Amino acid sequence: MKAIVINRHGGPEVLESARLPIPEAQPGEVLLRVAAAAVNPADCKWRAGMFQAFMPVSFPHVLGYDVAAEVVGGDGFAPGIRVFGMLDPIRKGGYAEYVAAPAEFLAEIPGTLDFATAAAIATAGLTGLQMVERGVNVQPGQSVLITGALGAVGRFALHFAKERGAYVVCAVRAAHRDAVMALGADMVLTLGEGPLGGAPFDHVIDTVGGEAVGRLCVDLKPGGRIVTAATTPIPADGLPASPEFFAVTPSSGDLQRLGQAVVSGAIEVPVAQIMPLDQVAEAHRLVEQGGQGGKIILAP
Repeated sequence: MKAIVINRHGGPEVLESARLPIPEAQPGEVLLRVAAAAVNPADCKWRAGMFQAFMPVSFPHVLGYDVAAEVVGGDGFAPGIRVFGMLDPIRKGGYAEYVAAPAEFLAEIPGTLDFATAAAIATAGLTGLQMVERGVNVQPGQSVLITGALGAVGRFALHFAKERGAYVVCAVRAAHRDAVMALGADMVLTLGEGPLGGAPFDHVIDTVGGEAVGRLCVDLKPGGRIVTAATTPIPADGLPASPEFFAVTPSSGDLQRLGQAVVSGAIEVPVAQIMPLDQVAEAHRLVEQGGQGGKIILAP
């Protein structure tokens, strides 16, 4: 099968085309014919070797752990069923014509949802949903500050925090204010213009990281937590609690909820561009550049 591999860590230029054997599904796994694979910022970090010290991969390695695909065979799903999910980044991923994955990492694509949109859901959606429900366990009536609510993770966090009955305040760049209000935020504050001040929050859900978040100087109610999905360190000076990194967990049940939320129109998942697999290096450059306004999807 055709695949895109890395044989060393580095810039986008280390991504190269290769021929690999079609993987075999082990017990409890599904063999998938990949229809679409999303390019996430984390893919670029795996490529660059940022996680190699504590989560090493072996070469040649296939990146891409957000996929939408058709089931070829295996356990858990009948052949021909359309599925989507988040793969294990340590194993060979979705930048290929075929991939094998545990059935519990996948869910059926609902209704008429297209492959490209489905591929854009899993990692961002699971992270946003699980940060709300498990990271801080948002309760009705609580006040929650969310950074980067217009991003892939942030818009899911905003939706599910509101679904739980929270009062949601979003901190975003000034240019994004109207767009975030349209997503359902109760209040929007400007990120990057110094401390926010005001009443204390029950929790902070961060999807941005970096110094801009560290300068917010927000106040937390007793027992409040700051959870972050960003790998860019947040300076703890001036924050009322140490930020806790949130690690997402694959979940078929959560994926089903996410798929229904998207197909119903409750959450929009923008797709900026669909590119052929051979243009993966350019796709990585665009993702690292930022500002694409949606996910970049690879079509094998």
